[in-house]
Amino acid sequence: MSWHPPVPLTVPDAAGVQRLVRRAWPEPTAGDYTMELAGPGLAGVRAAHFRAGRAELLPEGGDRRLPALAHAQPLGEVLVHRAHKRAVVKAGDRYFKIFRPRQSDEAADRHTRTAALLAAGDFLSPEVVSYTPGCLVLTALPGRSLFELGNDPAASDVEFERIWQNWSRGWVRQQALASAAVNRPSLAALAPRTAAVELENLQRMVDRWLLHAQDIPEARALCDAVRAAAGEIAGQLLRTVPDPLVWSHGDLHDKQIFATASDAPLGLLDFDEAGLAEAAADLANLAVHLHLRQAQLRLTPERYRTAHRQVIAAAEELRVTPTRFDAYASAARLRLGCLYSFRPQWAALAEDLLHQAVAGPVSSAFRADAIV
Repeated sequence: MSWHPPVPLTVPDAAGVQRLVRRAWPEPTAGDYTMELAGPGLAGVRAAHFRAGRAELLPEGGDRRLPALAHAQPLGEVLVHRAHKRAVVKAGDRYFKIFRPRQSDEAADRHTRTAALLAAGDFLSPEVVSYTPGCLVLTALPGRSLFELGNDPAASDVEFERIWQNWSRGWVRQQALASAAVNRPSLAALAPRTAAVELENLQRMVDRWLLHAQDIPEARALCDAVRAAAGEIAGQLLRTVPDPLVWSHGDLHDKQIFATASDAPLGLLDFDEAGLAEAAADLANLAVHLHLRQAQLRLTPERYRTAHRQVIAAAEELRVTPTRFDAYASAARLRLGCLYSFRPQWAALAEDLLHQAVAGPVSSAFRADAIV
């Protein structure tokens, strides 16, 4: 079932310099991709399109659907730029989050409401410095992400475990605070992200993956298996009783959680997808990302088990139904397997994820040693 989309590892810019394809996303035409490029010795990233076998780099700071980028780009370093979708620019201790103008109001509202929900709890959130249509300027969070911490061999394993214990306890307390009477108006204003919404997002990614794979003979068996896996996951999520909807980060993983020390408040960022969802949605997404980090050799097996235990501890405290956790984990695994298929440096890892997804869970993820 081995097959990898033909995304090039590097593409040349106008000067002939080969730029690494850091990330790629499939476009609606098979063989076309949106790319994010990194250059050797060059700061920041450049957005590009790959069409008809040729790369077309967007001008630095130029994106007709992200007009605010032209103002922000000269101020600092472009950390993220997905053409026509979003960008992030770091300028000193400020981050400029760039959106399409029509989408920026919703993103700013979600950030403001989520920051209010977090204000009385265990988590810090970036403060809003300013907001104009298409651009949200935020302060930086102190410390470093749990992704960076886990990937640092000089970091203490004991400190790493304490920080994850702190996160687990804080996450449970935060759910209780978010549902308190004083916060219900802010909570009720957030959009529901039900299992049906999760499946819409998953099916969109699967459909795009199938579009790019369906005419390639080597991918035929995998296409059938991926299509069947998506149907099985839909059955798991729609035919079993859902858990109650609670406050949800919407895209929780280790790069979104920041720490300074084990006894200090943790930080959370990126609330673009915040809403109301089953607790299993965030926790399963985090658990699958942790397994992904281990496969990327960015977490040792011991550190993976340490972090995963705390995710499961939070799930148990929040009374997450194990079958719901497993179903959301299956959805995250298939979604990430499809997405990472278009990132050439992780092609083998994506293949493993897809094989795991089509095979289904071998046991409940509610085990400290489980492979989710």
